[in-house]
Amino acid sequence: MLIGARTLKTGLAVTATLFICKMFSIEPASFAAMSAVVNMQPSVSKSLNNAWQQIGVHLLAVVFSLMIGLLFGTNPLLIGITAILLILVCNWIGWSSGIVMGIVSIIFILDSPKDTFLTHALSRSLSIFVGLGIALVINRILAPPRYKSKFINSLTTLVLVTSNYFLESLHAFIHAGSLTYYQQKDSEKQKALLDEVNNLYEHAREELTPKDHPLFIERLLEICRGFIERGETINQMTEQRVTRRRESYSPTELQEITSEFKEILGVMAIGYDKLTELINSLTTGITEKQSMGSYEEDILYWEMFDQAINNWNSKVYGVFYLRALMEVSVVATELRWAGRRTKSLLNMLHQEYAKARHSH
Repeated sequence: MLIGARTLKTGLAVTATLFICKMFSIEPASFAAMSAVVNMQPSVSKSLNNAWQQIGVHLLAVVFSLMIGLLFGTNPLLIGITAILLILVCNWIGWSSGIVMGIVSIIFILDSPKDTFLTHALSRSLSIFVGLGIALVINRILAPPRYKSKFINSLTTLVLVTSNYFLESLHAFIHAGSLTYYQQKDSEKQKALLDEVNNLYEHAREELTPKDHPLFIERLLEICRGFIERGETINQMTEQRVTRRRESYSPTELQEITSEFKEILGVMAIGYDKLTELINSLTTGITEKQSMGSYEEDILYWEMFDQAINNWNSKVYGVFYLRALMEVSVVATELRWAGRRTKSLLNMLHQEYAKARHSH
């Protein structure tokens, strides 16, 4: 079993804290060790971004504890009141992430013996800051690698790979009329990349800030998964279509497609081109970090598609037609989904960058 970075850091912090406390006769050493443990941070971003916050919360906890202990003494009720006071002040300042560590300090200090409160409180405060200091140093020296930049780069690659898979699947369906055989495109590469990026996302999540647009990132991951799953569906429709035509028609008849169905495929080809442009705009917006404009539903296009279906419906009938209609309907649904989701992401980009411009 491999030892994780946080596990190694925690063990090292406890050892170093106890060793230093023994070297300089700082008591109680166990309080210092516990302080080191509770102040250990899981990621490099937290260890760097929260350092001053950790110090500030502990200073507040020590000040409040000493004031309450010297003025009113120590008992469970006062410990609870001091904890409430710390929570209120930290929330007001914006230091909410360090509250738990501050409460631990309050308990350590206000649990000192009444008769020798000041001596023990100061000694325990020193122990707490020794543990805190060692935790901060170890967090900084042995911080785990940064995942954010690697995740963002991998996410861009994922968008390109999965969208290409979807577009290739759509292109194959539109142009499969002359095919005698069709083998579904393997999606294992795309799935493996999706799993890899999701794993990076779990590690990088704590490093992301509001400026990174976390909601947009989650929507990107969703559409990438959709590109794979819906691309697989289109591939299945293509295989069924090619197989059915091969089993129903002679080689000569395979080349014959009604003008009405050609019209449908032509409209779908237009939709393919429109979607390609949208995806290109999305990838450009992501890589260049800029708005590509706002987008609305293309009502005219889908009216054109409905008209093509009506023209076809007026000329053909039977089970063979129903199977083809089902396949066309499924593929058109996936095309519409991809267009809507891509436009939604483009609009999110537009809104985010518009806010950024206004804030500056």
